[in-house]
Amino acid sequence: MRQSLRKISMTAGIVSAALLGMSQTAAIAVPSASVLAPPPAPAPAPVPDTGRAPAGGEASLDNTGSATNTRALCVFNTAGDYVHVSSSAFEASGHGWWVNGNCNATLAVVTVQLQQYYSDGSWRNAGTAGSATVRSGGGAGNRATGRGGCNSNSLTGWRSVVDVDLVGLADDPGKLYTPSRNIYCRR
Repeated sequence: MRQSLRKISMTAGIVSAALLGMSQTAAIAVPSASVLAPPPAPAPAPVPDTGRAPAGGEASLDNTGSATNTRALCVFNTAGDYVHVSSSAFEASGHGWWVNGNCNATLAVVTVQLQQYYSDGSWRNAGTAGSATVRSGGGAGNRATGRGGCNSNSLTGWRSVVDVDLVGLADDPGKLYTPSRNIYCRR
């Protein structure tokens, strides 16, 4: 019986020493990991130099979408402009619209979500998504607007995601991601 108690006592001592050693190691590792990895923050995006900047941020960027009904396939374009600082408020702004090719639809629900670039290389939704039911063509009053208020004038990368859903027709799930642009606005 004495040998059994001795073995149990020795085993308990070894186990507790091992657990104590592991907890000290774990406690030491946590602070050093948090010091080495700061949380991601908004940052300028790596933007390729095209040699020219669009005037007023109103360059149109198109991609082709398609829709099907029971009879045929139709084609339309999803369009959007570069995200820019609004002329009426200190906020990032981006517009989206659609241009009908040969679809029987006269209206589409256009949604624009702004995204801000982060130092970890990710894009994250920022601001309020804008959604509007509009006719084909774009222009003032005929487009959706996504907005994101600026908290500072630090240079930051922005883009928008434009989705067009034709009213009454099933269309493809494709979305337009406008090219990134660095502007003096950070959320």
